[in-house]
Amino acid sequence: MSSAASPPVFTVIIPVRDRWELTRDCLQSLSRHTPEYPFEVLVADNGSSDATARECVPCGRALFGPSFACLRWEENRNFGPACNAAARRAGAPLLFFLNNDTRLTPGWAPPLVETFAAAETIGGSSPPGGGGIPARGVPGAAGPLLLYEDDTVQHLGVALAPSGFTHLYRGFPATHPVVRAKRRLQAITAAALMVPAALFGDCGGFYEEYRNGFEDLEFCLRIRERGKALAVVPDSVVYHLESRTPGRKSEDDHNAALLRSRCEPFFAVDLHQHGARDGFAVFVDDMLSISLGLTPEEDSALAAEARTPADWRELVRAHPFWTTGKEWLADALEREGALQEALGLRADVASRLQTVESHARLSRLAAKAGDRAVHDLAEKRLTRMLRYRTDRDSARNYVRYVLAHTAGQRDAFLESLYREKLRALHGG
Repeated sequence: MSSAASPPVFTVIIPVRDRWELTRDCLQSLSRHTPEYPFEVLVADNGSSDATARECVPCGRALFGPSFACLRWEENRNFGPACNAAARRAGAPLLFFLNNDTRLTPGWAPPLVETFAAAETIGGSSPPGGGGIPARGVPGAAGPLLLYEDDTVQHLGVALAPSGFTHLYRGFPATHPVVRAKRRLQAITAAALMVPAALFGDCGGFYEEYRNGFEDLEFCLRIRERGKALAVVPDSVVYHLESRTPGRKSEDDHNAALLRSRCEPFFAVDLHQHGARDGFAVFVDDMLSISLGLTPEEDSALAAEARTPADWRELVRAHPFWTTGKEWLADALEREGALQEALGLRADVASRLQTVESHARLSRLAAKAGDRAVHDLAEKRLTRMLRYRTDRDSARNYVRYVLAHTAGQRDAFLESLYREKLRALHGG
C-alpha cells in the first residue's frame, strides 16, 4: 500500500466501527509516538455511521500523508474479515493489529520490531502437555504490555482455568515483578498484536466465523501449531481502554462454542502453573475452578502492616491478591456511603476469589447500590457454587470431569489439586 520514500517496516491495521473520537485519538497517539521506522496505516471501517466516514481520511492523511488509507464497507463485516481484508492490502513484512481504543507511548515500537529482527528465543516454562506449546522457538507473534489508564495491567497474556480464559494478573501494578517475568503463553490478545505478514497468511488469518471475539485465541493456536512462540514484551507499553465498541461481548456464547468445536483439545489449563511459578497460593475454589491468592503467611504479614484505611489502599494496590485488605476497605467505604467504590472492590474480590462468601457479599452490596446487572451475575454464580457445596454428588462429578478432561496434559500438579478436592468432597 505504502507510497512512502522508504518501504514500510510494519503496517498498522486498525479495525473500527463508530466511536470516531477513539479512532482520532488513537491515530494522533500513533503519529506522536512512532518515529523510529517507516510504517503505514490502514483503517478498516466496518460500516461506521458516525463522523468516521467523513473525518477519517482527512485526519489520517494529515497525520501520515500517503502512508495512510481507509478501507470502508457499508456493512459491519466484524473484526476478522475486516482485519483479513486489510492484511491483504498491507505492504510491509510485519503487521500490527491495533484496537482503536488504545493509546501508544514513547518507544513502544522498537521492542516489538526487534523481537522479530533478533529472532530471539522466548524463555520460560510451559505446562506439561501444553497443547503443542513449543519449549523454545522464534517468536510467531508478540504484543505490548497493555495497561489501564491507572497504570495497572490489562493484558500480559492469556491463561486458562477450568472455568475459562482470563487475562493473567489483570489489575496488577505495572511495577510488580510478575509483569516482567518471561513466561510461556498459549495466547495473547489481538487488541495490539504484531506478526509477520507471511506467517499471518500461512495461518489463514483470523477465522471469519467468529463475531468480534475469540478470533485471536484460535489464531494463536495456529501459530503454536507451526512451532512458533508467543510473547508479551513489557518494554513496549500501550494503554488500552478496553471493549469500548458497542455490543463487544454480545456474541461471547457463540464465539466460545465455536472455539470449543474447533480448538478445545489444544488448549491446556495453565493458570495454576503461572501462579505457582510466581510464588502465589493455588487452590480449587467454590466454582471448582482454579484461583490464585497470597499465602496465609503473606496475608498475615500485610494485615499486621496495615493500620489505617490509607494503608489498606496502598497495600491492596501493591498486592492485588490481598483480598482481606480489599474486604476491610470495602466495609469502610460502605459505612461512609461510598457504595460504588465499595462495590468495585467487592466485584474485584469475587473475580479473584470465587467463593460462596465473596459472591454473597457482592450480591448483597449490589442490591443495596441498585446495580441489577452485578447483582444478577453474582446470584447466578452463587447459585452454582451453593449447588456444589450442598450437592456433593454434583460437585464430585464435576471434579471427575475436570480430571478426565485434563488427563492428556499429564500435569501432576493439576491432578493433585483436583484429587485433593475430590478427597475433601468424599470426606466432608
